[in-house]
Amino acid sequence: SSSSSSSSGQYDRVYRAYFSAINPTDIKKAYHALGKPDKNQSLSVDARQELDLKVGVAFSRFQTRYFQGRYGDLDSAVLSYGPCQTPTLGFCVQRHVEMETFKPEPYWLLDLGIM
Repeated sequence: SSSSSSSSGQYDRVYRAYFSAINPTDIKKAYHALGKPDKNQSLSVDARQELDLKVGVAFSRFQTRYFQGRYGDLDSAVLSYGPCQTPTLGFCVQRHVEMETFKPEPYWLLDLGIM
C-alpha cells in the first residue's frame, strides 16, 4: 500500500458546509447539506486572498504617499486600504450616525407578580 493511497483515504471523511450568513437557520441548513470540498473553489479563494493582499498593499502605499503633506491634521504614517476595510468602515460609520441621531421614544415597562 502506497502512502498516497492511505493519505487520500483520510480525506474521504472531510466535508464542507456552504453558508453565507451566520445565523442558526442558515448554519443548520448548511450542516444538513454538507458537500465534498471543491479544489477549484479552494484555489479561487486562495487567488482572491492573494489579490486582496496585493491590491491592499499597493493602494495603501499609493494613498499614503498621495495624501501625506496635503492635510495638516493627517499625521498617520500609513493610510491603510483593503477591499474588506471599506465596507466594514461604512457599517461602523452608519452605526455611529444611528447612535448619534438616536431619539428615545416613550415605552411601557411591565412589572408582573404572582399573587
